[in-house]
Amino acid sequence: MSSELDNFLGAHCSLTKRQIEVLSSQVSARNTLRNGLATEGMDRITRVSEGSHYRVLGQARKNVNEALYTMLLCSRMGILRSDDLSKLLLLINKAPSELDVSSNEVMSLVDALVRKIVMI
Repeated sequence: MSSELDNFLGAHCSLTKRQIEVLSSQVSARNTLRNGLATEGMDRITRVSEGSHYRVLGQARKNVNEALYTMLLCSRMGILRSDDLSKLLLLINKAPSELDVSSNEVMSLVDALVRKIVMI
């Protein structure tokens, strides 16, 4: 992970550190290929066997899919409001990748918004 905010989010999500690393390397490799640059095999990038890489990648994709379906179901049940989720996504997307002294404020705000949204 690249920043303090990314580490904070990673520590509070349902993905394992290894799953985050594999997803990140997958995105990096895809971006590299889109830019027309040569890339090594995914097993070399992540320093694991190809089978292990794809097993962890499959687990990570399953977790992300389940998280999205959970959010959709909670939205349909009235537990999550779409405007609250929109605010949270906007905040995360606007935060610079490397935060300065205000990073603790952003993390505190994210934590407070999540707790407010999940209040049942």
